[in-house]
Amino acid sequence: MTNSVSMRPVTITALIVLPLSLAITYLLLSMGSALSDDLTYLARGVGEAAELQAVLWSLLAGVLVLTMFNLYRPAARFWLERKPVAGISLVLAAALLTLLYLYINPKVMPGALPELLAAGITAILIAVLICLEISYVLISRLTARAKRNLLQKEAVDYRLMRPAIFVFLFGIDLSMAFIPLYMGKMDQDFFGLSQNVLMGLPISVEFFCVGVAILLAGIWFDRRGWQEPFYAGLALATLGALYSWMAPDALHFILSRGLVGFGYGLVQLSSHGFVMRNTDKSTKAQGMAHLAAGLYAGSICGAATGAVLAEQFGYEVVFLSGALVITSVVLYSLLILGYPATTPSKTETVPLQHAGKSVLRRFLLDKRVLAAIFFSSMPASIAVVGFLNYFSPVYLDRQGVSESTIGQVLMLFGICLAVLGPRVGRLIDATENKQQLVLIGSLLGAAAFLTFSLWDGLLATTIAIFLLGLSNCLVLSAQSVFLLKLDITQQLGEGKALGIFRSSSRIGQMLGPIIFAWLFLFEDVRIGITYLGLAYIAMALIFIWLTGRDVDQLQQIREGTQ
Repeated sequence: MTNSVSMRPVTITALIVLPLSLAITYLLLSMGSALSDDLTYLARGVGEAAELQAVLWSLLAGVLVLTMFNLYRPAARFWLERKPVAGISLVLAAALLTLLYLYINPKVMPGALPELLAAGITAILIAVLICLEISYVLISRLTARAKRNLLQKEAVDYRLMRPAIFVFLFGIDLSMAFIPLYMGKMDQDFFGLSQNVLMGLPISVEFFCVGVAILLAGIWFDRRGWQEPFYAGLALATLGALYSWMAPDALHFILSRGLVGFGYGLVQLSSHGFVMRNTDKSTKAQGMAHLAAGLYAGSICGAATGAVLAEQFGYEVVFLSGALVITSVVLYSLLILGYPATTPSKTETVPLQHAGKSVLRRFLLDKRVLAAIFFSSMPASIAVVGFLNYFSPVYLDRQGVSESTIGQVLMLFGICLAVLGPRVGRLIDATENKQQLVLIGSLLGAAAFLTFSLWDGLLATTIAIFLLGLSNCLVLSAQSVFLLKLDITQQLGEGKALGIFRSSSRIGQMLGPIIFAWLFLFEDVRIGITYLGLAYIAMALIFIWLTGRDVDQLQQIREGTQ
């Protein structure tokens, strides 16, 4: 019995998402100035009839590739059965690249070809990432239906949470690319804070509330299961997005982001609980990697789409759109994941009322836990949130880069997580020493900041975001699996342990914008960010020093046992 998927569900899925991807790409391209001012003039030169022909020819190209896969049996076995997501990606790529070739005519505006290609590729990436998340759901449901017809036992697929978290983060982060800029436009003296600190305050408050919510959600999950905190978080995040839409001043806007953050924290921890419940030791890192891939892909696609919508319709419309998108996650979850019910967690845990405070105290004072929190999780959180959510938008805006281009650059991070995350997850599951992978990921994160010692501007930011994406592919999943396999974690309970760990990482996310705002005090921000890169290397080395001894002792015990 292999892990391959039947060819029929994959073919049906490809036929569904193919026209959807063309529709999304065409819609983004037709917005014109939202992606590039040159697209407006290009659309006038192409004409509506030519646009329709381009879409039809592109649809035909995708169908032809899919037909070739079905007719040629070796290709079908590899691309549609063993690698279904890769096969669907090839079908979409054939159609969308054909659309891009036919739509962007260099003869109309020969001097604007690079910018037009950048805008077109951005539209294609957004469409592909959205359609791939839909593909996970369709393939899983169609395969499950086939198994029921054959009277096979149906197992819960941990990947079903990935599309939910993708759409949720898509709605949450529609406003990510411009929150500091939107806050900066509010004319209000807020407790005498400087403009740089005030611009980063909504993000800091949001991630502080995320940390508090994750801590509570860990206890909630251990006692009642993942569903109740998940649906409660969706409701709070929707209300927070509506509050941001109606916020009249800076104070109300900051409070609204806090409400969004509280809902975000509940949803994130409960989604991790769903994965923990439906994976074992051999698939746990893959499950965490898939979840992280959906999370960050949704985040970056949302940021890029939000930047497009902001230029086209204004900031307030984006907040309202985010609330509507989050509401759609409720419908998906009720139909696919199930109704909220009291389902106690299956994690083996010692209740705190029976174990007293000794287990919690030993967990908080454990050297390995402290090393993971302060020298791995916090530096990574500061780096990602501070650099992506605050520094990059503000820095590039001061460099004269447009909001749509900022959104396009931020997409690189999500692409790395979505494409490489699941593959790295398999590597993490197969590697016994998780600490080494955390070290490699941390060094890649440090290299992202040291990039500014060689370059600056848009080039340095693009390279840094790409390296941060590679870094988080390793760090996020390896951190979680390292923590969950500790004996003290099993004694305390996986939900509580993961809640404490993720909550502490949110302290780093809260500090991120504040620390990166400090960089603008330097005459040359490149100096300050280089110092941060060196500090990141020091933190990584301290982490491996504190946890490396346990690896050596474990190896000695195994050798002695043999």
